[in-house]
Amino acid sequence: MKKYSSFMDEISSDELYKGLLAYGMFSEKLPPIFTSESFYKYCLTSTETFGKKSYDYVSFDSMRNINIPRQMGIPTPMAYHNLCACLKLYWENIRKHFHIYTDHQTYKVSRSHIRKIKNSNSLFKMNYKKWQIDASPQDALLLGNRYVVHADISTCFPSIYTHSLCWAFVGKDEAKKNRQGNWYNEIDKLCRYLRYGETHGLMIGPYASNLLSECILVVIDKMLWDKGWKYIRTIDDYICYVPSEGNAKKFIVDLKNELQKFDLFINFKKLSIEPLPIGAVDRWVRKLNSFNLLTSYGKVDYTIARSYFDLAIELMEQNNNNTAILNYAIKVLEKQKLTDNAKKYYINECMHLSIIYPYLLPLLDSRVFTPYKASKEQIKEFADIVYNESCSCFNYEGVCYAIYYSLKYDFCLEKISYTKILEMNSCLTRLFGMLYYKRLKDKEAIKAFKDDAKQLLKTDMDMDRYWIYIYETLSYGNLKDDWKKIKKAGISFLKTEFQY
Repeated sequence: MKKYSSFMDEISSDELYKGLLAYGMFSEKLPPIFTSESFYKYCLTSTETFGKKSYDYVSFDSMRNINIPRQMGIPTPMAYHNLCACLKLYWENIRKHFHIYTDHQTYKVSRSHIRKIKNSNSLFKMNYKKWQIDASPQDALLLGNRYVVHADISTCFPSIYTHSLCWAFVGKDEAKKNRQGNWYNEIDKLCRYLRYGETHGLMIGPYASNLLSECILVVIDKMLWDKGWKYIRTIDDYICYVPSEGNAKKFIVDLKNELQKFDLFINFKKLSIEPLPIGAVDRWVRKLNSFNLLTSYGKVDYTIARSYFDLAIELMEQNNNNTAILNYAIKVLEKQKLTDNAKKYYINECMHLSIIYPYLLPLLDSRVFTPYKASKEQIKEFADIVYNESCSCFNYEGVCYAIYYSLKYDFCLEKISYTKILEMNSCLTRLFGMLYYKRLKDKEAIKAFKDDAKQLLKTDMDMDRYWIYIYETLSYGNLKDDWKKIKKAGISFLKTEFQY
């Protein structure tokens, strides 16, 4: 079995810095127009250093599978660079920490963490599953057990106290005696500088947060392991196998106590104890996997595709409208060979479901439009509906995706209005709106966006909260300090094809 620490040892300090800064600054939940590669290259070659001070950040909501938005963030590049450079500098210390708290494991408890990924520059993937490398301990953990506990941490990243990173690295007593001047204090400080000096919360989105959360969670893993519990953890989700209900309740108490040492808490709304074997795998997964998709001639036809989606929708409704079930079904069908009629149905049904459940919007381009060659007319009709409905319910993520599709597939949205976009209290909708009208070379609209950006530029807080919109809208002559330097160097945080 490959150990947790072995994954970390494979990553050099330079690779860590590159993976986090060049390919881990922007969340994969965002429409894929962003990049920090040129900024990373600038930081490698520039003799300039960025001042270590606190910045605010761009916040945005992304719909979760339970149809509740999650607040995520895009850090200011200077603050994020400083944190990544610090993690690079002390990477050896952090790797030793992972050795101390994970080398005893006879199987890898944490299932989702930074790692080298084949054919990818990124160091993190939300749903990385490769049993040949990670191994699959579940079968062994089931042996002799009759119940499974499902538990997770309540608002994990937003609840992490930055000072608790120091507690994890050297212990609470030592950290309280030495509040400054040590490597772990520097990491703590730069985490705070990422979020305007706040001590509570790691930003959801940048991959550095995934690394830092693991620094704390592996310590909790060690404490639970020493108590004899058999479980696996995927970020903040725990699955523990036990012989009795009494043991299940004892695990919950132990988990609660260990989390509280780091000011973290169990999400009791999602807590469950289920009898095995039915609880070993989610019921909906088993039902979807047992559905026979193929006909005698090896393709999924219209009738089968429709029945499969009907089953997925029924299972979703039975599981508190968990749209992760639809996500799973879409991914399964996308890998199948479909008849022409099934393809038409698949495209239309996926678009229909995405309008009702915006959580699915980020899937469409890679899972539907591209592999099944949806027509420009189909995508335009879909984007118009998404734009209108998103505007009416203040779903700014939906507005951004509608405009993104119009940019990528080169069409105009029927009811878009730059004045309405400027009224939206959202950095990203302003950015996407500005790009839309830049593509059209609409001078009146472009001037309105520039005037708006200049107004926001007047206060430091607004500059940070709207930084990517302001930065990409204005020329370097309008900017100041570090913003002016990187703009003058020709740095953009947009992929080349979206630099109008």
